[in-house]
Order: sequence, then structure tokens, then C-alpha cells
Amino acid sequence: MTEPHHRLNLNEEQFQAVTSLKGPLLILAGAGSGKTRVLTRRIAELLYQGVSAKNILAVTFTNKAASEMKERVIELVGEPGDSVWISTFHSTCGRILRKDIEPLGYTRRFSIYDDDDQARIVRQIVRESGMDPKNNPPSKFLNRIDRYKNKHLSIEDVVAQRRSHINDPFLRIWRQYEESLRAADAIDFNDLIGLVVTLFQKHPDVLDQWRERFQYILVDEYQDTNNVQYQLLSMLSATHRNLAVVGDDDQSIYGFRGADIANILGFERDYPEATVIRMERNYRSSNNILALANAVVKVNSERIEKQLWTDADAGPLVNFMEASNPDTEANMVAQGILQLRRQGYAYKDIAIIYRTNATTRVFERAMREYEIPYVPVGGRKFYEHREVRDILSYLRLLVNPSDDAALLRIINVPARGIGVKTVATLREEALNRGEPLLKTARALAAGSTRRAKALARFIHLIDSLAHSARLTHPASLVGMVLQESRYLAELEELAGANQEDSSSRVFDKEKLDARRRITNLQVLIREAQSLEDDGTLSPIDLLQYWLDRMCLAGNDDKIPEEGKVALMTVHNSKGLEYPVVFVTQMIEGLFPHARSVDTKAGIEEERRLAYVAFTRARECLIITWSGQSFFWTHGTAMGRRPAVPSRFLFGIPPEVCIGNLPIQKTTADDRKELSKKARSEALNRFISHHASMSTQPSMPEDSYTLIDLEDPEQLRPGVRILHPQKGLGEIRGIRGNGEHLRVLVSFGDRSPTLLSLRSESIQIIVE
Repeated sequence: MTEPHHRLNLNEEQFQAVTSLKGPLLILAGAGSGKTRVLTRRIAELLYQGVSAKNILAVTFTNKAASEMKERVIELVGEPGDSVWISTFHSTCGRILRKDIEPLGYTRRFSIYDDDDQARIVRQIVRESGMDPKNNPPSKFLNRIDRYKNKHLSIEDVVAQRRSHINDPFLRIWRQYEESLRAADAIDFNDLIGLVVTLFQKHPDVLDQWRERFQYILVDEYQDTNNVQYQLLSMLSATHRNLAVVGDDDQSIYGFRGADIANILGFERDYPEATVIRMERNYRSSNNILALANAVVKVNSERIEKQLWTDADAGPLVNFMEASNPDTEANMVAQGILQLRRQGYAYKDIAIIYRTNATTRVFERAMREYEIPYVPVGGRKFYEHREVRDILSYLRLLVNPSDDAALLRIINVPARGIGVKTVATLREEALNRGEPLLKTARALAAGSTRRAKALARFIHLIDSLAHSARLTHPASLVGMVLQESRYLAELEELAGANQEDSSSRVFDKEKLDARRRITNLQVLIREAQSLEDDGTLSPIDLLQYWLDRMCLAGNDDKIPEEGKVALMTVHNSKGLEYPVVFVTQMIEGLFPHARSVDTKAGIEEERRLAYVAFTRARECLIITWSGQSFFWTHGTAMGRRPAVPSRFLFGIPPEVCIGNLPIQKTTADDRKELSKKARSEALNRFISHHASMSTQPSMPEDSYTLIDLEDPEQLRPGVRILHPQKGLGEIRGIRGNGEHLRVLVSFGDRSPTLLSLRSESIQIIVE
């Protein structure tokens, strides 16, 4: 009998992973080992063996990955593949909640609040609590709320576990935040998974129904799961235990999002009967690149032993390049790209990878200077543009009249005479009544005052559009919103769209912005037109489905533009690959990052980040660093300081390398000192910012370096220093010695100050 085509061209480990269908399965899939190929063919094998498509669930982390898997499954098996649930964790849980959320006290028309909606709510709560939002930004509270929700901890759990006192202001903010969500019939992004777990815990009958449906569960990128995702999978698979997870502990890089590497490391403990398959054959990178990547990651102790290998050629040696400072490093990279172009590589074949977004600008500057087309990867989501969010807020309010966040966004957009005072009155009255804003607005609209008439016009608009939403395809509805709200007309007026010939005119910023916003709205309409209406969903349900899809689209779904060099952080590079990769700024304090050097877990995750960065390269890998690093204030480079190569660049087999490979490994004492400097990074930022405000003459960035005070001999009249609070100063004299040493310092036009070295933290300026 001929083998079905989905089993062909698989290596031994891949074949075993595809055909081992019963019981728990752990597939340790190293970088470039074909995990997507295995997942999609495993689904095809399940269908081939007679498993119904509705009994299969495959979950991953990005819409891009889910779409790619879906397309490949359909290519393999045809129409049955379209019925398999292949989606992200959040989309999967959103679909479950749309069907079964009502026992938890929400309606099926609940809204999903994104980051901006959440921030608006918390900012308002902070203000109403008498706190200053500038000193207490929403992120301060929301980040902490997210951490607890990722662990599926409620306010009561936090108090019971003594993680926070009952009178903690944070808990008061959190409680009011949850009350605001409830009142608006809304949930936030993290609630999508947490509420499904709660639903299953409180209503076992609902859990039984979903267990019966999803008898075979496949999980992509299992190393990136957090605690609440772990609970969800455990609950769904507890009866049949047909849980197949694919992942690579060496690529677990999302600890800051709550990902717990213990989930994949402990899989065999959770499922003692599990089959474990190691996929170590790499189909992406050359042998030299793999040798380097293996050497870097094997130092970690919290990992499952494996070794990537390939039967491909050794490939070019990994090139190490050292520069004197970050600007020179960026220029060196640009020059390298031009040389690669002469060798036949296209711009789209090349990526520049760095640890943090703060360092993007130096490379963008170099790309512009050398006239190299480039695109930063991981920018703003399409739906986060103001005009797109405005129209989506109209649509959200049509679906869920209790959505206060949506109403507040568009009640006076475009301007319709509903001012700040009216909105404040509306909010206060709704709070007193305990009802949604739109319902309260109906009461306030009764009357002949200017305010009442303005509210009445707004309510009439919403009611008219809500009626159309029940009868009209979303694409037509978007057009109605744009026309009837006069949103599009206002933009066209700003853009000068009615002028006879504007192609040769120089437009001001407002006109150019209006044209860009109109273009984005045209894209939004095309997105809506792409929705397939097969007749199974009513127009309002199709609209709800589309809103969910737009809301759950992620930054990681952004596709790099063709024909340009890609600039990205390591996190944004995950899942991508390029013939040529520059991994840049490999210095202590940056890669590994200063925030991660104080703990073993932090350093090991940074090492995994380096492993991910190196394995994005297929043919050529170039690693760069410089002898100086910037320090930053509010995203602006304020100065430089000495730097040493990253500890990850030591212990690499020299036979796979060429160029300036570091030869002197930093000692434990060196790293301790570097860690100490890293912890003072925030202080340095403040110093630099304060220095820039000083009345002393400023100095060009490349004309000085800051060094720590190590020897009193460094202090003498005329030497310039930087003080944490007082800024730039000049030493005028020395008093005493030893522990009683004092320095007389002049700061700008102020009187000289006598400083004690025992109590002051100053740095020397070397010009």
C-alpha cells in the first residue's frame, strides 16, 4: 500500500512525531527542525486515521503561525482541514466564551478591552482616587494586574497568599478596575484565558462538553506557556490525555510576559507515560552557525540536553567585528551590507538584530546615511492607528451598548458639541444610577437645552447604525459609519481632497496626516470586505467575529516589507529567518541586559535570547560589539561609557569563527562590577538628563566619556565631574585626605559646594 503523501519526506524523528497519536507526547523541536511541518502533518494523520475534524484542537501564539498552519493543513487534506480549530490561545478562548460565558454573569456580546482601553480606565480611577497619574501611570498597576492574572490569581487569592495587604492602594485600584469592566460588560485580554479556566472550575458540565469535543490537542511553542495556559491545557486533556506539545526549552524567551519554562521542563513529571521525541536535525542554518549556537546555550543548567546538527555544508565562518563606539559599529554594519550586496545578496535577505528597541536609532541613522532601504519590524498594530480605533469603537458600541470605553472615545468624534463638562456630568450621573453611559445619555437627552440636543443627535446616530448592524454586512456598515458620522467628510476636508490638482502642492503636516488616515480607513474597508459570509452567521454575529479578530491581532503578525533590510529586536525575530543576520551590540549590560544579570534565571533567559538570535541566520552570521555603550534618558542617548564584550561570546569554538573574537574572558569580579554599574543605569540616566539642563556649556556626545571614581589621585583642580543631583561641575580645590577628603566643586553660576566622597556618588568626565 502506498504511503499517504503527508507521511512522505519525513526524517525518522519527524515520522515518529507525526504517527504517535495516542497519549501524551513531548516533541523537543530545536530551531529549524521542522516543527510546523510536523504539526500540520500530524493533523493530517489524525484525519487520515478517521478522527473527526471537530475533535482536533491546535493552539499557538500568533495569528500568523495559526494561519500558516491552517493553510498547510488544507493543502494536505483539502476541505476537512478547514474545520479543524487552529488558532491562538486567546482566539480559542474567545470562541469558547462567546458560546458559554453567560454563567459567569456576562452577555455573549461582551467587549474585549485592549491596552489603550485598560489604560484609560485605570487613569480615570487614579484621578478619582486623588492620585497624580504622572507619578502613578496606568502601566504601574496594569503590569502588576497582568502578572497576577497570568497566574490565575484573583484579588482574594492575592490577599489570602499575603502577596499584598488588604489596604494596599493597588488592590483598591484593581478592584475598581474590575468593577468598571463588569459594568461595561467587558473583559480584558488576560481575562480571555483566565475566565475560561474559571468557567471550567465552576461549571464542570461545561468543561465536560469541551473535553468531549477536543479529544486531540496539539500545542505549538509550549515553552512559552504561562501558568493559566498550563491550567487550561491540563483541564482539557485530563480525561483522554491526548496532549501533544511541541517546543524548545532553549527558545523560551518570554519570561517577562509570564511564560514559565518549568512547564516544558516538567512535562514528563506531569505525564509519566509520555513519549518524548527529540528533533535535533536542523534544516535552516550552516554547520558553523549551529556549532556556535550549541556552544552558547549548552552552558545553561535548566535545559533538556540536545544538540542541533545538520548534514549541510559548514558554510562561511561566523564573523566577529569590533568597533570603537556604537556609531562606528552601525556604520560598520552598513558597510558590510553594501559589501554583501556586491556579493549578490538582496536587501531583503539581510536582518539586523539587537536586544532592545532603544538602540534602533543608531542603525536607522546609518541606513539613511548609506542610502540602504530598511524597515523596523514590530511596529504599531494596524488597528492601533487613531482613525481605525475610532471606527472600531463605533462598531463595538453597536454590538455592546454597555461598552463605556467605546462610547467615551467617539461621543464627540467628530466634534458634535458634546464637551468635557457634558461628559463629566454624564459619567457622574451614570455612576449614581449604576448603569451604562449610553442608557444614562438617553435620560439626559430629554429636554431642549443645547446639551440635551447634542446628546439626542448622538443617540439617534447610534440607534440608526445599530439597526443597520443587524441587517448589513460589516463592510457596508463601516461605510455607513464613515458617512453618517461625517468622520470621512471631515478628513477629506482636512486633506483638501476636492482641490482640482494637489499632486504638485507641498502639503502641511495636517493635510498629509489626513490623507494617511483616509488610506488606513480604505484598508479597513477592504479588511471588512474580505470577510466571507457563508450564511451561517447573522450580520451582527459576523461583525462580532470580525471585531474579535481585529482586537486579537498581534504585533508579532507584522510582516517585514519586501526589498528592505529588516531591523528588529531578538523577540521580534522569533519565527523568522534570513540568509544573512547581523547580531549587534553584544556587550555586557545590553546583551545580557542589565535588568537580568542579578539572577541565574535572568542570565539563562538572556543566553536563550542569544541562541534565538544566532539561529535566525541561514548562511552568514556576523556578530558585532563596540568598546563603548550609550546610556539613555527618556529614549535619548545622553552619553557614553566603556563597555566589554558579552560573556556569551566566550567559550565559542574558535575554528568556526573569523575576525575579532574576544580572547580575554571577564572574571567573576569583573561581572560583579559590571552588574553593579548596570544597577545604577537609572541613576546615570538622571545624571545625564540633569547635566543637559545645567547652565554649564554643553559638550558634544563624542567629546567625553564618564568613568567611575576609583582613586583620589583622579581629583585635582580643573577636573570636571558629574553629580547625581547637581549636574556638571568643576573641581576648584581639595580639602583633607583619606576618609576626610573633601572636594570644592563649582556648579554653573552657583556658589562652590564642599562634597564628601564618602556620601556622594560622582563620575569623572574624561574629554
